[in-house]
Amino acid sequence: MKKILALISTLAVVAGFGSAIADPYPEGCVSCHVQTEGADMRLSTLLEMKGHARGANRTVEVPTGCNRCHAPDGEGVAPSTRTLVHSIHFEYPLENTFVTQYGGECTHCHAMDGATGKAVIKTGKRNWEYHVGE
Repeated sequence: MKKILALISTLAVVAGFGSAIADPYPEGCVSCHVQTEGADMRLSTLLEMKGHARGANRTVEVPTGCNRCHAPDGEGVAPSTRTLVHSIHFEYPLENTFVTQYGGECTHCHAMDGATGKAVIKTGKRNWEYHVGE
């Protein structure tokens, strides 16, 4: 419950002062999952390591494009994006990079729609090359 109240408070501040506060993660997944000199943490690389390269190449908008197979309602051919993302980012809180280095902040992935007052999922264009034939 404390986490939900913190999210609501943070989203209210962001919604109220959105133009005054720069969002360090405006595109959610692709804002964090980048390639640096030290490591390639792009989703395409992580998915390929798990044997899931085809889906990454057909996805343009992340994470909404993942819903093609990972339907939010759980009715897709694979587990829902919601279930996967939350379990991956919070499964091992004491060791998880999202928690230890990024504070496990909901606003890295979610934003507030000022018009409706609802939390929304941030999206962004993939940050990897499309490989023809895959």
